[in-house]
Amino acid sequence: MTSVSTRILKDQLSSYLHRVENGERIIVLRGGKPIAALVSLHDVQEQDEAVRLAALESRGLVTRPKRGLESRSFQRPTVPARGKLASEMVREDRR
Repeated sequence: MTSVSTRILKDQLSSYLHRVENGERIIVLRGGKPIAALVSLHDVQEQDEAVRLAALESRGLVTRPKRGLESRSFQRPTVPARGKLASEMVREDRR
């Protein structure tokens, strides 16, 4: 894998993007330390969502719910009908 500093990347962005389009992975360095990776969008989209979620969870960036929410669909809370509609009360007030 190729690594490049942010300064050089900024100066030669087009050439590095062309290399990424051709399948190369580029590690971006700031102060000599890796901070990011340039990968093709095609490679990112190929990863399964569950794999990406597991990777985020292993890094401590997300926490999965304790109970499975997949089987339950969202249901809007029901509002009990109490008395008159607001529009009816406004009409009565205007009389």
